[in-house]
Amino acid sequence: MKTLLKIAWRNIWRNRTRSLVVVISLAIGIWATVFILAVSDSLHIESLKDGIEYKYGHIQIHHPEFIKNEKIELTIPKGDKLLEKIRKDNQVKTATGRNSVSGIIASAGYSSNVKIIGVIPDWEEETTLLKSRLSLGNYFSDSVRNPLIIGEKLAKKLKVKLGNKVVLNFEGKKGTLLTSTFRIIGMYTATQVRDEEMIIYADHKDVTKLAEVEGQYNEIVIKLKDLEQLENYIQSLKTKFNQPNVLIQDWREANPDMEMISDMIYQLDLIVTIIVLIALAFGIVNTMLMSILERYKELGILMAIGMNKTRVFVMIVMETTLLSLMGGAIGMIIGFITITGFSYKGINLSLFSEGLASWGFNEVVYPTLEPRVYFQITILVILTAIFTSIYPAIKALMLKPNDAIRKQN
Repeated sequence: MKTLLKIAWRNIWRNRTRSLVVVISLAIGIWATVFILAVSDSLHIESLKDGIEYKYGHIQIHHPEFIKNEKIELTIPKGDKLLEKIRKDNQVKTATGRNSVSGIIASAGYSSNVKIIGVIPDWEEETTLLKSRLSLGNYFSDSVRNPLIIGEKLAKKLKVKLGNKVVLNFEGKKGTLLTSTFRIIGMYTATQVRDEEMIIYADHKDVTKLAEVEGQYNEIVIKLKDLEQLENYIQSLKTKFNQPNVLIQDWREANPDMEMISDMIYQLDLIVTIIVLIALAFGIVNTMLMSILERYKELGILMAIGMNKTRVFVMIVMETTLLSLMGGAIGMIIGFITITGFSYKGINLSLFSEGLASWGFNEVVYPTLEPRVYFQITILVILTAIFTSIYPAIKALMLKPNDAIRKQN
């Protein structure tokens, strides 16, 4: 086997130019794949982090009917006591209660559909860092009657500023139409444009008082200390609070859009990887076929003097695998260096900021790639090399020693 390996290595460098072209092509292809995967994975991770940290938490609890029809009277049974118990749990980092209802916000001459979220100010800051995300103005305080926080893009749409009053209209208990004046005390920015235009925050006490559901919640959001315990903790919650009108879900179940984006990015990564590997496979096959044609007489002589077909087959596979491993290794090393460099500096994608924002992605990306991905790509390169070597190796085995020798003479 060592002898075959030496022969295979020497055969590779008999035509240096051709071998170098193949190695460089492989390196560029693998580098591009690694870099694209790093960028897409980083966008995906940032999107998930944004959703979990700033909106959804790890676990959500609702009234089952609230998921289908977001009416403010569809509250969690004994939600205040449930929230109190959850906040005291040692596994819980923090938790908060919310009231959510669709409505219309109106200024002088302008209006827009919005989602009104009534929050408990201190607990909401602990859970979703709402106060930290303010770009203008102040957070909730008792000194202002009916305070309201809106997105900057919504403010531009309504042509309002800090301190301006707006009118909120929403459906209250038993379908009654409620109208009240609120004062804008703060504005926030969000990664997703849709959130900044649609979601507004009011004080939980003001919203529930208007809707006559005081002390009740439509939604409880939970963040755990250890995300690894998510499945176990959800099961324990379902066991403790096994009630027909209490729906407990993790962030994936509660927000299928995020799961859809995760699946889409995974599929795109897979498609990109497959396309690159197929392109590289064709290049390798062509190169090895050329190599075999050039060595037609030599292979015929080797088989004539006693080298069996198995050894010829293994030799061709070794040559292909060595070429692929060299190109793959160089590509991954360059990819690792590139990714490491950009992980500190970041990649500015401000030219595509609007499109990225619509999907909830940041315009500056800091690419990272898990070590397992490098290992997976290495395995795929080896498998591709072995697979693509089969056809050239079979072509080599099909030649007849006598014909091969005569043909070259």
